[in-house]
Amino acid sequence: MKIINSQKIQKALTFSLLLSGILLFNIMPFFAEAAILVTGTRENHDANYISAAVVDRPPHCIDCTTPTTRPPHCTTTTRPPHCTTTTTRPPYRTTTTTSTTRPPHCQTYNCNTNTWQCVEVPCGTGQYASLADCQANCKAPITRYSCNTNTWQCVIDPYGPYTSLSTCQANCKAPVTRYSCNTNTWQCVIDPAGPYTSLSTCQANCKAPVTRYSCNTNTWQCYQDPYGPYTSLGSCQDNCKSSVIPLNVSCYASPSSAQTYQTITFYSNVSGGTGNYSYSWSGSASGNQSYSQRSFSNPGSYTAFLTVYDSQGRSANTSCSAYVSSSSSNQCPNPPTINLWADKYSIQQGETTYLRWTSSNTNYCVASNGWSNNKSTNGIETISPTNNTTYTLTCYGYGNCGSVSQSVTIYTATTQTGLSLTKLGRNLSGGGRVYSKVIQVLENDVIEFHLTVSAGNNTDLYNVIIKDPLPSVLTYMPGTTKIGGVTQPDTITTTGLSLGTIHRDTSKVITFQARSGSSSVYLSHTNTAEATTNNQNKVTDSATVTYGLVAGAATVKTGAASSLLISFILSLMTAFAIWYYLRFNPSGKLALATIERKTRDSYLTLARYRNRK
Repeated sequence: MKIINSQKIQKALTFSLLLSGILLFNIMPFFAEAAILVTGTRENHDANYISAAVVDRPPHCIDCTTPTTRPPHCTTTTRPPHCTTTTTRPPYRTTTTTSTTRPPHCQTYNCNTNTWQCVEVPCGTGQYASLADCQANCKAPITRYSCNTNTWQCVIDPYGPYTSLSTCQANCKAPVTRYSCNTNTWQCVIDPAGPYTSLSTCQANCKAPVTRYSCNTNTWQCYQDPYGPYTSLGSCQDNCKSSVIPLNVSCYASPSSAQTYQTITFYSNVSGGTGNYSYSWSGSASGNQSYSQRSFSNPGSYTAFLTVYDSQGRSANTSCSAYVSSSSSNQCPNPPTINLWADKYSIQQGETTYLRWTSSNTNYCVASNGWSNNKSTNGIETISPTNNTTYTLTCYGYGNCGSVSQSVTIYTATTQTGLSLTKLGRNLSGGGRVYSKVIQVLENDVIEFHLTVSAGNNTDLYNVIIKDPLPSVLTYMPGTTKIGGVTQPDTITTTGLSLGTIHRDTSKVITFQARSGSSSVYLSHTNTAEATTNNQNKVTDSATVTYGLVAGAATVKTGAASSLLISFILSLMTAFAIWYYLRFNPSGKLALATIERKTRDSYLTLARYRNRK
C-alpha cells in the first residue's frame, strides 16, 4: 500500500485556499452590485431585507463569473465602485448574504385622465418611469370639429379638420348666392361666378343702358352717342339747333336750254350764314359776282360750279347746267320723265329705308328738301330721317325740254311713343307708285290704302285692333286686305281687324283696296283710320281723297311759250264768261245798266266842271 505524501497534500491545500480566495475576492463586488440594484442603496442595509436568495447578476456583470474572459471593467485591479463584494468565510463554512434597501428614487407615474395630472404610483406599476415623461404625454385629447353642410353648424368630430370651435365657425358658413346681369333680358340670374352677392345690388345695377344722343354741329342733326349729353331724342332735337342758319347755296341757268351764241346767265340763290357773301364761279362760268353770263359757240351741255363764303368763313358749293343747241326749234321731241319711290313710307326713328329713282331723256338730276347735291339720272340711296321728311328730285332734260320733279314723304314715328299709326294711299288706276297723304282720283279708280301700326321701344302692344271706316264715295273691295302679303278677313272697314301683339320696336303694315264712286257735291273726302290696344290710348290718322285730274307721278315744268299760251287761253275764257254774264243773265244786265248809268253821270259831272272854267 502506497503511503500518502503529506507534503504534497499540504501544498495542494495551500494552493486550493489561495485560489479560492482569489476567486472570492473577484466575484464579491458583482454580488454587491446586484444587491444595490435590488435595494436601491449601497449603505444602511436593513436586517429585515437580508435574504439568502441568490440575487440576479446585473446584466453588465454577466461575464464577471468567468475568470478566463473577464470584462474590461471587471478587472481585479480596478474594481467598479458599485461592484463591491463582502467576503466572509469561505463558502464551505459560512453563508454570504446581501443586504439591500428600497431606493427612494424608485418611483413610477400614471396619468389621471379625469384631471389630466400625473400621479405617483408604486414602483413598477406606473406607465411612466419619470415625471417628465408622464407630463409630456398626460394631456387632455384635442377636441376636433367638422362643419355640417346641411345645417351649417359645427359638430364634434374625432376626425374633423378643425382643432378649435372658433376656427370651425369662421369657416362653416353657407356659401354666398352670387348673381350676374343677363344683358339680353336685363334680369338678374344666379351665377356662382357673378359679381354681385345680393339680389338687390344686382337689380340696382342691372338696367338697360340709356340711349344717349349728341348734336352734330355741322349738320345740326342728333345722332346716337354713348357719351352724349342727352338721354332722349326729343330733348336733343329741342336743343340741337344752330343759332346761325346754315349756309345754303343753289344756282340755275336762264335759259336752261339755249342756242349757240345765245347769252346764258347763271344765277345764284344764297340763304343763311352771317354777314356778306363772296362768290367764286368756275367750270363753264367765271367771275366773283352773284351771277355770271356767257354764250357758247358749240352745242352741248355746260355746267357751272359755284362756291359761296359768308363773313365767318363758312362755305357751300353747288352747280347748275345749261344745254346749248344749234337748232332754232322750240319743240321738245323727247320730254324728260322721272319716277321716284321708297321701299317703306312709314318707319320708326333709327330705322332706314331706300329711295329709288329712274328717269329718261334727262341730262342730270338735283336733290332738294330732305336731301341735296346732284344725283345720277338713275339711282338708289339709303335714308334715315328722324321726323317726317319730304325728298324732292328734279331732273333736267336736254335742249329746251325743261325739267321734271317728283317728291316722296317719309313718315317717321318716334320710338318714345307707345302706339303710332300712319295712313297713306295711292291711285293704282292712275299709275301711282308713291304713297302719300293726298290721293287724286277719278270716278271708278282703284285706290290702295297703306296703314302702318308701330310700337315704341318702351312696351309691347297687346290685342291691337285696326279699323278704317270708308266714306260713302269709296267702296271696299273684298279679299284685298293683307298683312305682309297674307290675305286677312274683310273686317277692317266694319268691326275692325285684329293684329294680335306687336312687340316693342316693331310694326305691322296693312294694305287694302277700295273703288272710288261718284262725287257730285264735294271734291275732297277725308278718310280716318284708328288703332286701339289694351295698354295705350287710341290713335288716329287720315288721308284725303281728291276728285279731279290726276297729276300723275311727276309734274313737268313748261317753258315760257307754254305759260303764255295757257295764260292767253285762261284770259280769253274769263272774258267770255264775263261777257256772257253781262249780256244774257238778268242780274248781269242790271249790273251792266248800272255801270252805264254811273259812267254817264260821271261824264256829265266832268263836262259841267270844265264849262265853269
